[in-house]
Amino acid sequence: MTKQIWKLHSWLGLIAGLGLVVIGLTGSVLVFRDEVDGLVDARIMRVEPTPQGRLSWDRLYQAATAAWPGYRIVGIGSRRDPRLADLVYLKKPGSREYLGATLNPYTGAALSGPMTDRQTFTSLLLEIHYTWLAGHPGMLVTGILAVMLCLLGVSGIWLYRGFWKNFFRLRWGRSARIFFSDLHKMVGISSVVFNLLLGFTGAYWNLAHVASDGLGSDSSKPEPAIPAVVDSSVSFDALEQTAAEKMPGFRAIWVYAPDGAEQEISLWGHVPDAGWFSSPASSSALFDPQTGALISATDIRKAKLWERVTDAFTPLHYGNFGGLPVKILWSVLALAPGVLAVSGFVIWFRRRNPVRKA
Repeated sequence: MTKQIWKLHSWLGLIAGLGLVVIGLTGSVLVFRDEVDGLVDARIMRVEPTPQGRLSWDRLYQAATAAWPGYRIVGIGSRRDPRLADLVYLKKPGSREYLGATLNPYTGAALSGPMTDRQTFTSLLLEIHYTWLAGHPGMLVTGILAVMLCLLGVSGIWLYRGFWKNFFRLRWGRSARIFFSDLHKMVGISSVVFNLLLGFTGAYWNLAHVASDGLGSDSSKPEPAIPAVVDSSVSFDALEQTAAEKMPGFRAIWVYAPDGAEQEISLWGHVPDAGWFSSPASSSALFDPQTGALISATDIRKAKLWERVTDAFTPLHYGNFGGLPVKILWSVLALAPGVLAVSGFVIWFRRRNPVRKA
């Protein structure tokens, strides 16, 4: 049985190796997405907080509407770092394609946009990371690679179940195959829990999305329905207050207007005492765009167990739940699949092509 598992482990590694190297490298950088945005795209991402604080949601929505006439404002969201600009999602009437822009949350000034998802450095990395720049087919490929990463972890646990005997041994003076075999075992066992976590969450997101939307391209087709118009009497700030009355302590970080597929106004944000592993947008509220009446509210503190588990996928996958030390750890561990792919290939190659002594 061990021989068959070894063959499975080897072939999975050979097939998925290059993909895991790319996903690992991009993921390692994306752990520090906010910091990279502030450095690489500082002109359109960096802002200076003011003593007066952020503008209200109503003023930000009005500023975005005035800044980009001819576009429909779909969503506005704040970043964790107060020195970063708000993100704005826009659509052209009749199009499914989402475009991005940045807005100064303290002055309402437009900083960039409209742009595609590939016009900033980290957005391009994110597109490579989970779609390979190939839309839904690319998401399917990434989902399959994530499943293969899980299978590699499980099979590796079986193959190296006696790892504690020589766990910290790296035989430098021996052959390349022996050295890379020791390295492969050490890195694989050290990162197996992390790899299973990343593999499972990535597979869940990508495969579930492909299963619900199919493999076709969304942006090339017209929208399925005319989006509802937000009545001029509706106040986003009042809606946030209504949501806070329903879910005490609620604060919105994203405000979404109807966009065709969704006909309601939705507010996404966080509530106090939601738990260490709750995502920044773990709670939400839906409102009628004509009357502002509350349709439903989802408080993560009252959610079912599986809903709380899937909500925790976001901070656990991105490592943004414990400050800088956790980010550094996640960034380093994200390189593990790439190290395993390279070391595994060397082991396989040396076995097939042993160095012959004279």
